[in-house]
Amino acid sequence: MFTEHQRFTPKVTQANATPGAAGPRATRTVLDGRRAPGAALFISGLFLAVGGFLWAAFDSPPGQQQAGAAAVAVGSPLNATDDPENVSFLPSVLAGITALDGLGGVTDQPLHLVADDWLRRGDTIESLLSRLGVEDAAFVDWARQSKEMRLAFASTRTTRATVAYLPEQGVQSFTMRWPDDRKPGHFLRFTANALASSGDAAAAPTFDSKLESVAYRSTTRLASGVIESSLFATTDAANIPDAIAMGMAEIFSNDIDFNRDLRKGDTFAVVYEILEADNEALETGRILAASFTNKGLRLNAVWFEQNGKGDYYDLNGESTRRFYLASPMEFSRVTSSFAKRRFHPVLKINRPHLGVDYGAPTGTPVRTVGDGRVVFAGRKGGYGNVIEIKHDGSSSTLYAHLSRIFVKRGERVERGQRIGAVGTTGVSTGPHLHFEHRVNGVHQDPARLARNSRALKIEPKQMAAFKAQASVASEQLAAARQVRLASAE
Repeated sequence: MFTEHQRFTPKVTQANATPGAAGPRATRTVLDGRRAPGAALFISGLFLAVGGFLWAAFDSPPGQQQAGAAAVAVGSPLNATDDPENVSFLPSVLAGITALDGLGGVTDQPLHLVADDWLRRGDTIESLLSRLGVEDAAFVDWARQSKEMRLAFASTRTTRATVAYLPEQGVQSFTMRWPDDRKPGHFLRFTANALASSGDAAAAPTFDSKLESVAYRSTTRLASGVIESSLFATTDAANIPDAIAMGMAEIFSNDIDFNRDLRKGDTFAVVYEILEADNEALETGRILAASFTNKGLRLNAVWFEQNGKGDYYDLNGESTRRFYLASPMEFSRVTSSFAKRRFHPVLKINRPHLGVDYGAPTGTPVRTVGDGRVVFAGRKGGYGNVIEIKHDGSSSTLYAHLSRIFVKRGERVERGQRIGAVGTTGVSTGPHLHFEHRVNGVHQDPARLARNSRALKIEPKQMAAFKAQASVASEQLAAARQVRLASAE
């Protein structure tokens, strides 16, 4: 999902213009010099208006554009006429543009202007309209009284705002869209439309508003990349959402240490969903398939649901998910590995280091690496604030030096659940997480245990359906690899 979505530049367009089919690339226009100056000016102005309309109609946000050739949407390309001087398309395009009819006096409909932008942290209705270049004190006063408007601005999720206005009359319609936290697969749409004036000049303008939950439209994207320095540098260069990069790192985390194992020249391909609200990308959906080639070994993952629960499986039907996560934090760096002998930075002596230390800022979320029950949550000597979790009859994990504890003794926890936050309590030189894994009371290397922990498999009765889905995913990944590989220094 989009945790921080890709934003796009606000634009000003003509609201009454109805986008039609893509027109040709009219790169050159020849005017007869013997024509009257007025006619030449009219034709020049007409081409400027049409050019501006076509730019606005087909301009799309970065979340929907191709990243070079590294990220593409699955669909048919726009048609174009090869002859740059062919202007036969104009009558059909102009016929659908009611805004341009208004310019010629054909209709009395006013020419609305439209501006849109993403909400930013701390935004108010005043700051948003000011950024969009709209002044309307009456609408601001109305918006302050709207419960739905307050709900929209209170959302912490990605929110898109669109306003249609008349310079002399103010806001004519206002729309906000943001993810519906209560209904997965849906977004909330709040609309406010100006009502016709009562004729009383002293009366304040009124607006008719509506809040509704609407299903997303899902589209599929293909992308690929070649590693030059890091996974995130490459996905940024390919305009692939951060949520997708994080998802790939999570899917392959048991087999690849993305802090230490990546090599220049490693490649990946990914097929993922984009969730659109009214034809605009609002959120990132699920990764449908992915492959990662590291040190010459290609790993594959395909999303498949059985018995109402989805997971990622390789092409043989074995889950990429192990019983234990590879790390108790989504992203971190190992500052001290499991070792039988290590110089202790505080005690200044050589002693075994029977765990793994992860460097991270205070407050970084810590998660349990597996399902289990909390057997201790509190203060314990040099460990500082600590949580211990029993996973089965023989295995347990310990999380130390925490700044905060989110669970209680006896509580059941699920793999990946947030249980605390990084700190520097106890005997510690700085903020970090000390993590231990014990089997029958004996300390073991957590990375090795995670890598070798048992995996799920496709049920025999589901194997035929999985094979069919995996075949489609393999074809999509092959197509993604044909996209020009993105790289980042």
